[in-house]
Amino acid sequence: MMDIITSPLANWPATAVHALIQEVYASSDAMSEAFEDKFPDIEAFVQQRQGWLAMPGAVALVAHEADTLLGYILLMPRRQARLSHTADLTMGVHPAARGKGVGRQLLEGALQAARAQGLLEIAYLMVRADNTAAVKLYEAAGFTRLALLERDTRRDGRYYDGLLMRHWLRPPSDGASR
Repeated sequence: MMDIITSPLANWPATAVHALIQEVYASSDAMSEAFEDKFPDIEAFVQQRQGWLAMPGAVALVAHEADTLLGYILLMPRRQARLSHTADLTMGVHPAARGKGVGRQLLEGALQAARAQGLLEIAYLMVRADNTAAVKLYEAAGFTRLALLERDTRRDGRYYDGLLMRHWLRPPSDGASR
């Protein structure tokens, strides 16, 4: 049994977090973008990380066992004023730690932190529809399916459907139905 601890991503060196995310991308064909496109170099990663950590309402956590990073989760508020009550969720778990509850712990921790901050109302995420383990995890945490995006992602000439999911962190303030 792993002794998993969740802590703020800011507490870890950028190089360690960069290496974790790079390993997650390298070991998964479910990512919609290439790691090199997202972070062409460590400087680009450091700059983007600073942006994450400075955003009001953002949640950035890592899971670790002792000094070994196991996974990460980012809940990033949207910048547009009329969308600032919403956030996009991304996460990844190191291949050696998959299936051991790391993702569940990260997800629960991020949702709890976002509720405690009280700035966000809705979390959205995109997942490949054929990633059944991830879809089950998100549904167990209270995410609902909003839309199936047919042939949303193309990788190596093959198409995959995407699934848009939503989780209400708190009820709408105007009383509108969900």
